Amino acid sequence: MLLDVYKRPDAAAIYYQRAHLLDPGSFRWLYYWGSLRAAQSQHQEAVQILYKALAKKPTYLPARLKLAESLLAVGRWKEGEDTYHALVRDHPDLAGAHFGLGRVYSTRGDIKAAVDSYLKACELFPAYGPAHYALALAYRRLGQSDEAQRHLKIYSENKSLDPPVDDPLRDALQELDLGAVSHLRRGLALEQVGRLEDSIAEHEQALQLDPKLVLAHVNLIALYGRTGKFEMAQEHYRAAVSLNPDQFASAHYYYGVLQFGQGKYAEAEKAFRQALDVNPYYAEAHHNLGVVLELRGQLAEAAHEYGKALETQPDYRLAHFHLARILVNQRKFEEAIEHFQKTLTPADESTPTYLYALAATYARAGDRVSALTYYRRAQQDATARGQTQLLKSIERDLRMLERK
Repeated sequence: MLLDVYKRPDAAAIYYQRAHLLDPGSFRWLYYWGSLRAAQSQHQEAVQILYKALAKKPTYLPARLKLAESLLAVGRWKEGEDTYHALVRDHPDLAGAHFGLGRVYSTRGDIKAAVDSYLKACELFPAYGPAHYALALAYRRLGQSDEAQRHLKIYSENKSLDPPVDDPLRDALQELDLGAVSHLRRGLALEQVGRLEDSIAEHEQALQLDPKLVLAHVNLIALYGRTGKFEMAQEHYRAAVSLNPDQFASAHYYYGVLQFGQGKYAEAEKAFRQALDVNPYYAEAHHNLGVVLELRGQLAEAAHEYGKALETQPDYRLAHFHLARILVNQRKFEEAIEHFQKTLTPADESTPTYLYALAATYARAGDRVSALTYYRRAQQDATARGQTQLLKSIERDLRMLERK
């Protein structure tokens, strides 16, 4: 296990095999051995070993997933498909199984079925980088270039991010890795699944081993801020800045978010500007600076910052939304409508609000037909999502427009 975790796979495989020979009834050694061979792309051997492992413990989910992946890697598509179908049946919310089925369908040429499976995988784990990449390729084959481009953008932000799977044996292996970076890596994985307190503990452990690990301090600013421990967040901000004030723009950005959440707008503005001094292309910092300026009534300056955010990140929905609101106040309805239209995809919990804003803008511009169309869409979407308070406002405005 030590040889495995410290990246000496060939030697580790020899000792896993010996452990299995000495303890042939154990699932553990076969699982470690087969997983190691799969990681080395020695899939033929991995398939044989993992089949033996699963004969001893048929329900161990990570082993079933690894077996399915190796079966596809060696071209045993029917067995791989059967394994993935069984996984989906037993675990309908397992994103990796839906992704695997998508790969099977894609290889068969059934692109529409592949898209359905990839979409399900992305719905279950929105940051699933490889699934978004596969989905982009599938949409490209269907001639849907806009959708392909959108998913490529998501992939570029989450290239190697896979959905976590509960794997107690793998956790036991990782516990043998006592380096600071390993604790940091585990902390990041725990944050991805919402285990914020556990993530904080791993980051703090990393800093005990290496107090100068700046990235751990940076991450803790956000983590402590999200858990309401503002003093701890400030402590780690000071530590990060003292170690290297010009390396991580995100340190200033997270600190700015922290200050904004406490209503300290001057401090927030200063922090967002510091983030932009380090990275002038930091879209989120431009956007949040715009929010602060808008709160102060500095609408022209706020609009400029929203525009800078969109230069770097053209599909930044909140920046489109806030910029459109300012344009409406300036009676620049055509430009506002153009920006509101760009907030409508992908559909999520914010979509009814964006539809409502677009409808109201059409109404102010004197386009009654378009306004009615979007009010009704907003009404339907808010109803479907159970957004009762928003629905009351939509229906009030809709009735007024219908009477006119």
